Amino acid sequence: MKTGFEDWSHWLPCNRALAVPCENADLTPYTRSTAHAAGWQWRIPLQHRTGNGHVFSSNFMGDDEATAILLRNLDGKALADPRPIRFTAGCRKSHWKKNVIAIGLSSGFLEPLESTSIHLIQAGISKLLAYFPDKDFDPLVTQEFNRVALSEVERIRDFIILHYHLTSRDDSEMWRYCANMSVPDTLQHKIDHFRRYGRILPSELDIFGPNSWLAVHIGQMNWPERNDPLLDYRNFSGTGYLDQLRRTLESTARSMPTHQAYIDAHCKTA
Repeated sequence: MKTGFEDWSHWLPCNRALAVPCENADLTPYTRSTAHAAGWQWRIPLQHRTGNGHVFSSNFMGDDEATAILLRNLDGKALADPRPIRFTAGCRKSHWKKNVIAIGLSSGFLEPLESTSIHLIQAGISKLLAYFPDKDFDPLVTQEFNRVALSEVERIRDFIILHYHLTSRDDSEMWRYCANMSVPDTLQHKIDHFRRYGRILPSELDIFGPNSWLAVHIGQMNWPERNDPLLDYRNFSGTGYLDQLRRTLESTARSMPTHQAYIDAHCKTA
């Protein structure tokens, strides 16, 4: 349809993935992402196997080295040969043209660090229903659909870039590139406000809430230079409340069954 493609690989340099299952080890209730020299590795434990993959940039690492790193960091015996996947981070400039609408992977791809592909499929269908056309296909409708669709994927793009750009890691070429690269103005605006006052600015169609943005900012050591001025007018009594909250969470966690015990009791596969 000649809609054009926005290539975001200068902000999201990872363009390869190697996926491989392995035998189960510890069945943890979360996905683990581990940074490597030119990307990161996922670990997703299931009852019958553990899914693993190495997402990396071919500009900074070859396939053989990436494969060796993946296999060296498995928790159990590999159950297959690593499966290669190639991609380019970016999206179509128009998701809807004439009577054709791109939904899901046909509209673009963002690396799986935040696993947003299924959400974007659901969001695309919801937008289609919200802007469902008549036989005239009024350009006013398609223009608004495209504006909203692009805005949504750009917000996800910015959140993923944040993980890379805030790094203090300088032991490899890719991480040095990410730390020093220019980022989209929409993201730089958010970084500046958080760094100055600890403020998290909401955006239209931002599927990641304040807690998610806070976790990446603080997790990557992007501490605010000062507090929000409104805090000076609040009755804040130090860390007592947070200490009590921490004790309550720890006590509750200790009283709960382990992840494996819960699965064995309620949803174990045959």
